Amino acid sequence: MAPSRSIDPLLLICALIVVAALATWVVPAGRYERAPDARTGQTMVVPGSYAEVPATPIGPWGVLVSIPQGLSGAAAVIFYVFLAGGALTIVEATGAIGNTLDAVVRRFGHRPSLVLLLVSSLFLVGGASYAMYEEVLAFVPVLCVLMRRLRLDNRMALGVSLGTASVAAAFSPVNTFHLGISQPMAELPLFSWFGFRVVMFVLAMGIWLGYLLWVASRARVAATADVVEAEPAPMAARGRGPRDVIVLAIMNAGMASLVVGAISWGWGLVEFSAVFVAMGFAAGLAGGLGWHRTAQQYAEGFRRLAFAAVLIGFARAISVVLERGAILDTISRALFGPLQSLSHDGAALMLFVSESLISFPIPSDSGKAMITLPLMIPLADLLGLSRQLAVNAYTYSGLVSNLVTPAAGSLLAMLALADVPYGRWLRFVAPPLVLLFLLAAAAMAVGARMGP
Repeated sequence: MAPSRSIDPLLLICALIVVAALATWVVPAGRYERAPDARTGQTMVVPGSYAEVPATPIGPWGVLVSIPQGLSGAAAVIFYVFLAGGALTIVEATGAIGNTLDAVVRRFGHRPSLVLLLVSSLFLVGGASYAMYEEVLAFVPVLCVLMRRLRLDNRMALGVSLGTASVAAAFSPVNTFHLGISQPMAELPLFSWFGFRVVMFVLAMGIWLGYLLWVASRARVAATADVVEAEPAPMAARGRGPRDVIVLAIMNAGMASLVVGAISWGWGLVEFSAVFVAMGFAAGLAGGLGWHRTAQQYAEGFRRLAFAAVLIGFARAISVVLERGAILDTISRALFGPLQSLSHDGAALMLFVSESLISFPIPSDSGKAMITLPLMIPLADLLGLSRQLAVNAYTYSGLVSNLVTPAAGSLLAMLALADVPYGRWLRFVAPPLVLLFLLAAAAMAVGARMGP
């Protein structure tokens, strides 16, 4: 059988950069005025200030320049990917992960559903608490090994990690990142509408985790040779020694510090990267690799993740082109302006639709918040809708920005690491995403009939 052809992720991103550049020649250029918010210090869009500006179409040279600019703009994420990948490569080289996976498969291999739920719960907590996303990159190679040992394909590795974290973040009632940005901007109490969001969170996670378990049960029964790689032979069964326990304790302490640091101290990718540097060297020395082999494994981790890291920078170039061409604000205005002519319920639903559409060219959740929320919040006031609906539309749109849009460099990087073609990933996530979009739409409709 001839090998199936798939779209190369780097070529896909380059094509999107070219499309964005062509759009700067036909989409009218315009900008909103921006001013610092006296209370938060954030630069905010001034509602009603949109005005056309001279066109600045991007030509071939501008396309080329946007790529190094994108790499530069995504530096913090790229370095995080390198350092996190290097650290976990060291942990893997000590044998602690392999021995533990062997032990898990020997103990629970006949109950793969339990393994999937245990692994998913870790990413559920990270996504629900601080919108874990780029951090998932470091776990993809390890999870692919685990899925192969469970006789599942690599899409499940992304499903239990990227998918679980993203769905949890979108519907979480306690997301310190999404709600921490959006509710203060809407002048709402942090974590308000808690009960409503808890109900939607439970329903959303039930849909996602139920789908993963259903797919896993079907895949193991079918055991199709063309989608499941031959299961590797287990590592030499030497048991889990004291060194393995120490290495895993170091890794778990590092991961726990990421959650605590993000929630309690406002850590970002720079601090996360520093934790991985310390984790890598500590694990290597505790695992008996010594200084020389530890440094070698760090370099090996850099080599493995070089392509994934570059994809992130290339994807950032799409936003660079749209910003330099002065059409991002035009796209935002085109999406949100027509809402004023819709009915009460229709406007609530279209808030979510518009936010989801804008997530395709603007996958950055923080960047999207700065552009769209200053427009949606006063619009919700004009339409007589609760500001909570503007917040919900923003958080629910994370389903698109995290799991669907090819402009998200981290998504394409994870797909490349797992060797999962983009089209195959879309087919995998389409069924639960349809249900989750319907759930989000129902939540917007119900919310439109609730008070603030």
